[in-house]
Amino acid sequence: MNQTTFSNVMPIWKFCTLYIFTGGVYQLAWAHKHWKFIKERENLKIRPWFRSLFLPFYLYSLCQKVFALAEEQGYRIKHSPFRVTLFYWIFIVLSRLADPLWLISIFSFIPLLTVVKALNYYWGQQQPNLPIREFFTGREIAWIVFGVILWLLIVIGLLAGGNV
Repeated sequence: MNQTTFSNVMPIWKFCTLYIFTGGVYQLAWAHKHWKFIKERENLKIRPWFRSLFLPFYLYSLCQKVFALAEEQGYRIKHSPFRVTLFYWIFIVLSRLADPLWLISIFSFIPLLTVVKALNYYWGQQQPNLPIREFFTGREIAWIVFGVILWLLIVIGLLAGGNV
């Protein structure tokens, strides 16, 4: 069987789709993938899943490392790890709002887009001849199915208004 090797570049639309469909849970897998890469690249003694699970506390460090990698490859856009982390935390605080206002927090992917873009630049430079996967993998489809079920439960809970 002839399997094509694809670039690690992740189209922005795909990241946003997975993030929104899973209510943000997809960020765990996304962060794990990049912490694992950084661990292997820099020979660090870290636990990628731990850092992913506690992403709000480790986002600043992830941003620093990702932006540095992209800059090494010629990335000209200067992003502030502090600003990315601050705006991400603002969305976390918004998640504590009353129903249905907490839904604003689903937009917590917006600050992460700067990280995705920097990663895409890095991988575009590292893997210039590999095609970008423009379709969902089986694993990504599983994330979407999980997300649809999650959102159905959320909508049912909102419609029930606590009368369940």
